[in-house]
This record gives sequence, C-alpha cells and structure tokens, in this order.
Amino acid sequence: MDWKQFCEKIIKIVGPIKDSAGFQIFDDRIEYTISDEQYVYTAEEFAALTQRSQQYIFTSCAKFNDKSYEALVDFLSSDSRRRFYGVTERLYDLNVEDKEEKISYSFGDASEELILHIIESYSELRILRLPSAFIHRKIEESAKKDLFSLINLFLRAPKSIYLKAETAHPDLTVYAKSYLFNIAYNYNYVLSIITELDDDFPSRPFMGASRRHSLKELSAPRLAYKEELVEQYYMALLSENAFVKFIGFYHIMEHFYDSVYNDEILNSVRSIIQHPAFSSKRKTDISKIVELIQKKTHQSKEEFQGNELEALELTLKNFIDLTDLKNDLEEMSRSLVDYYKNNEVGFSKGDPVDLYDVANDKVYKKLAARIYKTRNALVHSKSNEARTKERGIYNPFKDSQELQKEIPLMRSIAEAIIIKTSKEL
Repeated sequence: MDWKQFCEKIIKIVGPIKDSAGFQIFDDRIEYTISDEQYVYTAEEFAALTQRSQQYIFTSCAKFNDKSYEALVDFLSSDSRRRFYGVTERLYDLNVEDKEEKISYSFGDASEELILHIIESYSELRILRLPSAFIHRKIEESAKKDLFSLINLFLRAPKSIYLKAETAHPDLTVYAKSYLFNIAYNYNYVLSIITELDDDFPSRPFMGASRRHSLKELSAPRLAYKEELVEQYYMALLSENAFVKFIGFYHIMEHFYDSVYNDEILNSVRSIIQHPAFSSKRKTDISKIVELIQKKTHQSKEEFQGNELEALELTLKNFIDLTDLKNDLEEMSRSLVDYYKNNEVGFSKGDPVDLYDVANDKVYKKLAARIYKTRNALVHSKSNEARTKERGIYNPFKDSQELQKEIPLMRSIAEAIIIKTSKEL
C-alpha cells in the first residue's frame, strides 16, 4: 500500500468527522484539527512505519517475529467487558515479567504496524457507525488524538496482548494463549485472541467469585494447555446455562475415555500374559484374553463404545488427586465438600461423595457415579416411568438450581485435567 492508497483509506475511515475536523490530504502529509489543535501525519512517518512493519510476519489480526508477538484480544461479551471495567484495576495492570523465561506480558492499544496491516488487508472495514456528536465527544474525551488513535476508535479495534522475549522463541502464540487461560482460571475474565476484526462474541454471564482478588497476583504461564480442552472450558465458563456448563466440563473428561480405557485393556492383557501360570499353548488361557477384550470393547465402533462409567472412573483416577480436589472446592466455598458428602443429586440419583475420605479408593467410583448419572439425566430425555424412577430425567425449570450446585465440582475436575495434561513451555 502506497501513500496515496493509505490516504484514500483514511478518508473513508474518518468520514463522519472529515469535514468538521477539516481533514486535508496533501502529497506529503495529512492535516486535521480537533479542539482547536492541529495534528499532522506525514508521508515520511508513513514510510518509516512501512519500513518497521517489514520486520514482522502478519496474520489477520496479529504480528510476530521470533522475539515478539502481538494479537488483538477481546472479552467474549459486552457483559464481561462491563464487569471487568467496573473494577478498580484495569487491563493494563495484567502485566507480568517472567524473569526465568525472560518474557514480558502486557496489554495495550493495537500497534501502528498492526493497524496499518488491518486497513491494508480488509476491503470492508468495520467502521464505527454512531452519531457525529457522540463521536466528537469520544474523541475529545480521549487522551490521544493522533491519527492512529483515531483509526483505532473508528475501527473499534480491541486491545492487543504483547509478548516480548530476550531470546528467540519458535512460537510465542502458545505462551500468549497459556497466559490468557491463566487469566480466565484466576479471575473469570475470558479473553480470546481474535482471528477476524468482525468476529462476533457470545454473551457471557456473571461467573461468581474469582480465585484472585488482585490483578497484580497473576504470574507468567509455565504450561501450554491442550487447545481443544481450553475451548470446551471457555464455552462452559461463558455460559449462563447450568446444562451447557455441565456438559462442557464433562466433555473435557470424555476427551480421554478412549486412551485411558485402551490403556486399561492393555494393562489387563499384560497382567494375564505375564502371570507365571499363563501358557500360550492352552486354549483356556488364550480364551481369557479374548473374553476380556470382547467384554470391554465392541466391534466396528466409530465412537467410544466401551463402558463409559468405567472410563470416567479411570479418567478421574488418572488425572485427579482427591486431596487437591477437596482443597480446591474448599477454596471456592467451605460448604461445598459437606454438600457433596451429605447430598445426592436428586433428579439423577447421583451418589453422595465423601471427599474427606481421600484415602479410600472407592471415592473415585462414587465420584464417577455422581457425574455419570447426572450426565445421563441431562442427555437422555425419554419419558419412561420405569426409567425415570431408576435414573431420573433433568427438568430444566425445576432442577436447574440443583444442577448449578454440581458446577463447582465439574469445573474443578475439568481444570485439574487441563493442567495435568499440559506441557511445559
């Protein structure tokens, strides 16, 4: 994009105030006036910006090289944005310096390089369509009235996350996403790296107390999380519907059913083969292996069709430390552990779980039963009197408050799995 094309785009972007601000385009500069103060942006500044941009690789809404990364981020709803900006601390307080990895994390306005890339790349820009008087007031209230601050306002570009590293890193995107997960985990502020400037963001409810009260307590990420699990986590965290929350967190557990179940089969087969009494020459011994595999698997399966309850129990055993789970729930609310111990899930007949009895291995079975019975009551809605008495069916109007009480348990388990299955950065 040359200077002439840039000027043409600028005039289109600032159209609502073009005349009132007296925008004038010259061969070597752009001039405009706001609140009786004149502003100038020169062709020389544009050339320098174009030169600086060459050191970066650009995607739709991000720029990076091996020592820096910037991407547009936004809250996943206007509600969450309002709630965040209602607190005394701001996004700019979420700045962290990782002295070990020598990476700094911060937030700020989109850079001139990224803004330039956006207005060059998008033929149809999402320009602010508001009354002229309102726009003038917003501009006058703004501390910055330089050309790129105006462009940022008109494009409604969200803030950027910035990472800077002292040494080269092959993919700083992973670090950025891990940092955003840490923010969601600790504060319930769900920010997303956006891929298109006109991305739509789903509504998001109030999600209760956050783990941290001061934004200054946040640490730099140490782990890279599985993206497919984090997406499910965000979906659950953002929803105001207890049903969606429960299923979202359950899907994180379900993700591992195949792997943990297959490992269990392999270990069972291995224990038979390694037993000193086993002989491959005896049909009865071979039959034991065949019977085991037939019992635990189904032929020609496209999806997991083993014993889901057993797979859930194995998943919990694999990833969940009961003491950590109890402690995490007590941090959320001291009454939660007592509630799960003394109450079944009424509509699903989900088992009470005594998390104080952490030394008892049977707690995993009870925990799996509570979760699985509740999951079945949510997803199986056939009206059958015998089945209703046996398993229960979820009535969203009558049972939503009771289901809501299961969400802290599901969230804590899902978070533990996400963290346990992560990799070091």
